[in-house]
This record gives sequence, C-alpha cells and structure tokens, in this order.
Amino acid sequence: MDITIFGAGALGSICGAYLTRAGRNVTLVEPFKEHRERIRKGALIDGVRGEMIVPLNAVEAKDLSGPLDLVLLTVKTPYTMNALNDIKPYVGPDTLIVTLLNGISEDTIASVFGPERVLGCVVGWGATNAGPGHLTQTSEGKFTLGELDGRITERLKSVKGVLDDIVETLLTDNLYGHRWSKLSINCLIAGCGTLGQTVGEALAPERNKKVFARLVAEVIRTAEACGVNVEKFEGVVDPTIFTATDEESIERSMQILDMMAAVAGNIYPGPLQDIEKGLKTEVDYITGYCVDRALEKRVSVPINAKVREIIKQMETGEVIPSPDNIAILESAAG
Repeated sequence: MDITIFGAGALGSICGAYLTRAGRNVTLVEPFKEHRERIRKGALIDGVRGEMIVPLNAVEAKDLSGPLDLVLLTVKTPYTMNALNDIKPYVGPDTLIVTLLNGISEDTIASVFGPERVLGCVVGWGATNAGPGHLTQTSEGKFTLGELDGRITERLKSVKGVLDDIVETLLTDNLYGHRWSKLSINCLIAGCGTLGQTVGEALAPERNKKVFARLVAEVIRTAEACGVNVEKFEGVVDPTIFTATDEESIERSMQILDMMAAVAGNIYPGPLQDIEKGLKTEVDYITGYCVDRALEKRVSVPINAKVREIIKQMETGEVIPSPDNIAILESAAG
C-alpha cells in the first residue's frame, strides 16, 4: 500500500519519518520549497522519543501520479480545502483518505469525496515545527482510528497496521466521542493562548483554572447537546467531569488541570505559534467549531466565544496576548 501524506509540517513529517524508517513507500506533499528540500536531504526529528535524521520523499502536488492508495491528511485546518483540491485529480476507486487534522473535519472531507472514502484518526500526541527541516515531538500519546459510522471494518484494521508503525493505534466504534474529547483539550489550549503563556503557566493560578474548567464544561455540554457520548482523552482524562457541579467533581476537575499543566506544561499554544509565524490560526475550526455547534443547539458558551473573538483580534494586532486577558474571560463567564 503506497502512502501519500498531504502536509509535511510537524505531524506529517514525523509520521513520514517513522513510516519511511519502517520500510513503507511514502510520499509527502509539501508546497514550501525550503522545507521540502531540507526534509529531502534529511528531516531532523527530535523531542520526547529521541532524535533521528530521515531523508523523506517530498514533492509538490503537481508531481504526483494517481490513483493514490492511502492518503494521510495532516495540513493545518485552514488549508483543508486547498489540500482536498490537490488530492482530487489523483483519487481512484480505491483511494482512502484518513484525516489526522485538529477539530472535526470528517464531514467536510466526506462532502467532497463521499463518506465511504474517509476515516478519522485522533492524534493523542503533540509536535511543533522548530524550523525548516526540523520537527520536534513535544508529547507522547497514541492514535485513535475510526470509521465515521462506528463499524470495525477490515480496512480499518489494515490502516491500523500502517499507523502502528508510527505510534500505537487504537480502534474505536465512537470516533466522534474521541473527536469531541480532543476538541475540549484543544479549546482549552486555545484559551491558554489568549494569555500569551505556555499551558503550564496559564493553568498555574487558581483563578485561571476556575475559568478554564468552565471553558471545558462548555465544550462538553455542546457535545452532549449534539448527541455525542464523549470519551476519555487518551483513555485517562474524562472531560465530562467538568460539567458536574458537586464539590468532589469540581475538586477533581482542578486536579485534572494540574495534571495537564504538569504533563503538557511546556506546550506553547498553537494560536501563538501561528501568529508569530504569520500563519492563519485554527481557531475557527477548533473553538469556532464548538461555538457554531453551540449556537445551533442553543447552548451557552460565552467563554469559548470570547476566546475566539480575542484570538481573531490577536491575528489582526488589535489585541495583545497577555495574562491580563483572563479578566476578559472571567467577565464573559459572568
């Protein structure tokens, strides 16, 4: 099975490196010439799993030949439609597309290629682009792979065999439950981004934890209003506890945030990284996705709505990321 990875950023290049090292036939599609040439010579992969240099077969989309077998979609979410348009000419009757994107993109991709061509993969680990040809894995975790309709199929098992060469891959009959669980974490990290701090710094003050606990609760209530049974993130963190109002659950939610600060404390929120690099943030596809679904279901999500507003203003320079922005989020919460 030939593998084509669309998006050779941190996630795509790390996936490509492990698959290449495992002897898989892998091609990465990367539009930026400098990065493409660097990873061709040898992608430097470092971080929590150690260091390796792996030359990658990186090309432009126009250099592909179809039909493609297995596509791994790893672009930043604002560039999803661009990638789908690049994929279109090379789709054959048996092409399968696996989305590893942040947010919940399966339905968008299925609307272009049909749900029968789409699988979803929730990424439980983090990575960042440290520079052209240099990718850093910032945390460890697994993949969770599922069909859109929840069936455990032979093709799902086949793709699991491929992804296992990257990290341990779990199969699920509740893909959207895992998607919303990850979305709650991503919305939390976006909220931390408004403060201009690492996740650990943003979650340290008790005042901040109370606000961010309510932010997570908004996401979970929205998921439940959409009929989703939210799963534990990475089989450990149960975000549904944030919606409980008894004293024991509130205390437990604070402990979960402390645990996240310890485990992911050095993570620099994606929106801040994107803004510093002059890139579009993913806020409309993460926090914005939650806010839009909440509006449809008439769920109140004032903190997430304010986070989206602040990050959009950060993109234009109207607002500066600052620890003082916690007061704005508090005010939105009422």
